[in-house]
Amino acid sequence: MRNAISGRRRTAVLLCATALAGGAPLTVWAQAAPVSTPSPTVATPANPDQTTAADPRTQNDATAEGATPDVVVTGFRQSYADAIRTKRNDVEISDGISSDGLGRFPDLNVGEALQRVPGVQINREAEGRNATINLRGLPGEYARLTLNGVAFAEPILTDAAPLGAFNSDIFSAIRIEKSPMANAQTGGLSGNVDLQIAPALGRKDGGFAKAGYEYNQLGKLGAPSGTIGYNYHISENLAVFGVLAYRRENFRRDTLQYNTYSVFTPAQAQANAATLGAFYPTSAACPSCTGSQSTTGVIYNSQLRQYSRLNEGDLLTGAGGFEFAPTDTTKFGVTGFYTDRNQPKTRQLIMIYAPNQDAGITTLSAPEKLSDGRTVVQDYSFTNPDVVSSTRLFGQQQKSWGLNANGEWKTEDWRIASVSTYSKAANRSNESQLDFNTQPRSGGNGVAGTLITGSGNVENFSLVVNPNPSTTTVAPNGWFWGGLGDPTSYYDSATPALRRNRIQFTGTQSYATNKVAATQADIERFLGDGFLSSVQMGFRYEHNKYVSEGFRTSAFGIQTQNIDPKFLIQSPTANDFFQGNGGQTTTNWQVTDVEYAFPKLQPVTVFPGGALSPLGYNIRYNDNAYAQFNFTNQTDIAAIYGQMKYEFELGGIRIRGNGGLRYELAKNKVLALNRVALTGTIGSPADFRTDTYRQNYNKLLPSFIAVADLTDKLIVRGAAYKTYVRPQPRQFSPVTVVGSPNGNIVTAILGNPNLKPYDATSFDTSIEWYNRPNGIVSLALFQKRIKGLIGQITDRSLLCPADGSAYGLGTLTVNGDQCQSSLIFTGGPTPTPFLFVASGVLNQDNPVTVRGAEFNLQQNLDFLPGVLKNLGGGFNYAITGISGKGPNGAPATLPGVSKHNMNLIGYYETPVYGVRLVYNYRTAYDLASAGTFTGAARSVKARGQLDLSASYNVTSFFSLSFDAFNLTNALRQEFENDPRLLRRVDYDGRTFAITGRATF
Repeated sequence: MRNAISGRRRTAVLLCATALAGGAPLTVWAQAAPVSTPSPTVATPANPDQTTAADPRTQNDATAEGATPDVVVTGFRQSYADAIRTKRNDVEISDGISSDGLGRFPDLNVGEALQRVPGVQINREAEGRNATINLRGLPGEYARLTLNGVAFAEPILTDAAPLGAFNSDIFSAIRIEKSPMANAQTGGLSGNVDLQIAPALGRKDGGFAKAGYEYNQLGKLGAPSGTIGYNYHISENLAVFGVLAYRRENFRRDTLQYNTYSVFTPAQAQANAATLGAFYPTSAACPSCTGSQSTTGVIYNSQLRQYSRLNEGDLLTGAGGFEFAPTDTTKFGVTGFYTDRNQPKTRQLIMIYAPNQDAGITTLSAPEKLSDGRTVVQDYSFTNPDVVSSTRLFGQQQKSWGLNANGEWKTEDWRIASVSTYSKAANRSNESQLDFNTQPRSGGNGVAGTLITGSGNVENFSLVVNPNPSTTTVAPNGWFWGGLGDPTSYYDSATPALRRNRIQFTGTQSYATNKVAATQADIERFLGDGFLSSVQMGFRYEHNKYVSEGFRTSAFGIQTQNIDPKFLIQSPTANDFFQGNGGQTTTNWQVTDVEYAFPKLQPVTVFPGGALSPLGYNIRYNDNAYAQFNFTNQTDIAAIYGQMKYEFELGGIRIRGNGGLRYELAKNKVLALNRVALTGTIGSPADFRTDTYRQNYNKLLPSFIAVADLTDKLIVRGAAYKTYVRPQPRQFSPVTVVGSPNGNIVTAILGNPNLKPYDATSFDTSIEWYNRPNGIVSLALFQKRIKGLIGQITDRSLLCPADGSAYGLGTLTVNGDQCQSSLIFTGGPTPTPFLFVASGVLNQDNPVTVRGAEFNLQQNLDFLPGVLKNLGGGFNYAITGISGKGPNGAPATLPGVSKHNMNLIGYYETPVYGVRLVYNYRTAYDLASAGTFTGAARSVKARGQLDLSASYNVTSFFSLSFDAFNLTNALRQEFENDPRLLRRVDYDGRTFAITGRATF
């Protein structure tokens, strides 16, 4: 049997149903050849095109003495078996996944694959399949993304690195370090996520080619893909490899946004006295109101959006390198990668119906009492709403490339290794927005409709609106610019009282480039069979430079004379929105044909004293985004570490581990814009100066890991360590930015040049029972106590200082929940005080503690008789809890953290075919927003998703695979405090993919 299986090695397709999806722990790549005893330094993968030397940080950890030899197989089961073996012999607490026998991760992207790992949760609110993750209860930006163990430039903008920016075909495995040692890369408070590309000498000679096609049911959209790779040993000690992967991206997401809830006005309550009168006090505006049940009023959904995002583009990713071993003790090599995800035609198609306080509303259902004490009307008819057709061309590009050059000299006594890396990344977001708006009017605007929200059940949703269309491009008197006080708008009349239609043209361009250059060296002395097995030390220098640009644009100069009826068309998604799963949505949905319209609107004039953005539109220098998002953030880090590896026996029990100390010194410099003047209302570049902010900080990071091999099958681990993470550069500004007055309201973002990294003291422990060959039952517990977490400012002395002269507002005083100025605004119907609205962030004093447990069960059922021996699977479950106080004293919360997360995996595989099912479920979690306009927290409902993967070996060199995602057709639903108060529902539909793979 062993020889029969071994003869199929070259195909690497036994089991291609899915390799290692289900949270299988992995440190190095799985083995392709049958080996009775695993080498402590070299392993080869189930994919014959990707093999590598073991992770140098875990070398020299001896194989467990007395371990029962594993049953050796190949393909799918082999990747599970090697993963378990590696975890067993490893020192750190780690998990991971590997590519399957087809050289792929059988998931839509890297992030989707990682959700199979215990302690990882994927956040699906990231649009465009950007696939951000949470690790051990902490947001994605708390983790450090590395490539082959070292830092590289990530294509970040405002969030964590989008894992959807990488084609997973270039990676051999992904390793998650949950308890990093002293020589690991810092910056990952929750852990390090290491993307691994196997080096050249460890790969088997030969090539492979793949061709695939993805079909998305929503929109009936298809996209081809292809990958080709080749590995070649020029000689026994010199090898090269290369892999190039292309994927067309063509998918869509539909969304219902219950964007705003408002309180019925007393006049609206009077018009509906039979249903609303008992909730309002008697007043001149509502003489029929009684207040018999409440006097706090009733809320209703006052803005509803139907929204589709169409993602179109290309993803090109490649990797290559060479490795040379001139002697038995020396080797060096270079590995490079490149990825470019470009979606220039991504569009957002939005239809907005807003029956606000000017609308006539007739309630169609009785008010419902929510769990938070509020009362809501879910169903009503309306007239005279604000209707907006909003279309946005939302081009996206995420790009990254880098080179790692490494060398190693190793004897029985010494190991000296070094690596130098240089990488660059860019993230570009170009949004141009054109709205056609039918406004409410005295006497009505001719639009009427009916809304039934569904009371938390989207299947009962209904929206009917007349006439069709409800927005128009017609402006009988021409279009008139709103002027400096309203720079993004044009109206169909110069007289405000006569205005019925409006167009709004604006946009946001956001660009970030990231550069990392680093070098490090390590030296290790092996000490033989004593208490200490080795002593290791090293140093690292790392240079990080992050450059941000940001612009908001105005409508000045657009060529409105070119607007014609062809600008507006029916949305291409109107007739199959939600594929009918969202109740009765309206087809009265107009959008702009952007490819036709935008070239006709391109400005030909520049605002005096201003300039055009990279897309060719006039920049609004008075907008806070200009000062906040144009900066350079540079950090230089020097680090030195020392650690020892030990191993001894105590009472017949093998004890091994690692203890170390790392010291880092960081010098941070920020070059930021500071506005010192305001030219007119739009502003100009001359209004700003560049200020330099400097700070230095140092970190002392101890770590200690102990592993006890209690028996041949039972292992206990413990770890204690300190980690930290630097603030994401684009989320925080050292400069205080004061906006231009909007009526009587002045807003400010309070800068904080003294923001420091936040750090955590962590304790981990795990117990692992290797109950049978290729099986594991494990339980891990962890605690992270985080200090200096960045939170919102709540101190009123900062948000409303008595002296407001720095903001041009005289004296400021707190009046209820408002900060009022002594200066009076006279531009409205009646004189009223200016209001100051400030926000900002700081390192909070209150520590936050995250605790959790991770259970993992993985079993191969080859002990069963007959065909049942082909069964196998696993189950993993994580529970996470958060304790502590936020900056305002309320219970602490962290975004995107579900208390419960689980994966259930089952597979059936033979040497010819295989099938795998994976069900992922996570419970409700809070969003990053601290609250909403109506005062309650926003959360995401619990969600489960079933995925399938299957494969068939047609010949010894050709195989077919089939994958199906979201077979349960699950929705993603946001709600506000009570599930009946929906805020957003996302629908992605089902996705299917078929792939053919050939080896040569």
